[in-house]
Amino acid sequence: MAGCAFTSRLSPLVRGSFCGKVCCPAGRTAAVRAFSRAVTCTQLQRVQGTGALTGKVDRFGGVTVNLADTGLPADISESSFSGLLRGAVVDESSGKVLVVQDRNKTKNAWKFPGGLSDPGENIGATAVREVFEETGVRSEFRSLLSIRQQHNHPGAFGMSDMYIICRLSPLTYEINFCTQECLRCEWLDLGELAKTNDTTPITTRIARLLLHGLEHGFNRVDLTMEELPAVYSGMFYQLYHRQLPTTLKS
Repeated sequence: MAGCAFTSRLSPLVRGSFCGKVCCPAGRTAAVRAFSRAVTCTQLQRVQGTGALTGKVDRFGGVTVNLADTGLPADISESSFSGLLRGAVVDESSGKVLVVQDRNKTKNAWKFPGGLSDPGENIGATAVREVFEETGVRSEFRSLLSIRQQHNHPGAFGMSDMYIICRLSPLTYEINFCTQECLRCEWLDLGELAKTNDTTPITTRIARLLLHGLEHGFNRVDLTMEELPAVYSGMFYQLYHRQLPTTLKS
């Protein structure tokens, strides 16, 4: 199974890397998009004539950039933001989870693979796509695990941020990760991930949540998805909640 996380606009990742078909799994397109991955992943229009971005680095390797120093507009609208999704694939039979280390971070902390949503893309679709694009591992969406909300996030240009974590099940196990985007990619024991200092607090917490699910059943932690008809004719929405007995669904 896998956990995935993403932020803000719940439309899967901006394929924000310079990784093309040569070094990534088949099907990954070479998309050159400037973005900030500090949990509210920001998709910015590329501005001609600007130099390299510089900024302050936090203790987890995230970088905060002062737009006034770059020539980019200081007022970033809400439409500039994209949802960031990360997917940690957990193999229930071995108790291991798929994790990566970003190549573009100053601190190589273990994290769940993921990225930004595409407009109109569902949570589960983002998780599955991003896990495959970064690691080469195919998976399927199982549930929503948690949502983190943070206001005035330093990497979100003063806007609020939401980081959503999903659970996936692996369909394949062979790793073929994008070497231009990731420094390392491994199946790591969940118990080890829950204890190591080489990760972030949110990754540690989710590793413990996944361990709880393995030991006591994921029905105790999962928010499952059901597609329901909207009040608008011909439209549907996805509702996430704890599982209900069949007799209470109708």
